[in-house]
Amino acid sequence: MLQDWRIYSWYCPNCNTEVSGIKDKKNQIKAECPVCGVEMVRTKIGRRHLKIDIYTPQDEEDIDYGYQEVI
Repeated sequence: MLQDWRIYSWYCPNCNTEVSGIKDKKNQIKAECPVCGVEMVRTKIGRRHLKIDIYTPQDEEDIDYGYQEVI
């Protein structure tokens, strides 16, 4: 069985910190941001299509994207 031990890295969409992870058996890359604590699961859908699922930490209700509410 061929295993891919390459480290994949990208920037957290929440706080713009570089995160990295290693691909698992399901062809997914899981990472947690050390700054804001969001957990991400990166899945390769196709040759030019990546999907990143973002999960908030247990104690927070929503991800802060830095947008200001306009009233």
